[in-house]
Amino acid sequence: MNLTTTPFSELENKKKYNLFTFKEDGIVINILNDSKKYNKIPSGNFYKFGAIIGGQYFWYFKGTPVANDREKMREIFGAIINITDFSTTTPFIYKVKKIW
Repeated sequence: MNLTTTPFSELENKKKYNLFTFKEDGIVINILNDSKKYNKIPSGNFYKFGAIIGGQYFWYFKGTPVANDREKMREIFGAIINITDFSTTTPFIYKVKKIW
């Protein structure tokens, strides 16, 4: 399986990001955070998925939030990490407050 990626927009690429890692229910999760958000994880209920590939940021699912709870987020992220080549790709989640 090969997930299609969409590059971050020009505006998104101008932002600085931090990547935090934690373990939840046996899954190591990477969360990308806008570094100007006071270095805290956003309190949103929706999750977008993406990857850092060759130092560049990309979205999966065209940058659309596809999970609206933690259980679904873990399920989708678990599937993504099962098909990820970690030598070239670092998958992540990104929390948002609402769907546009």
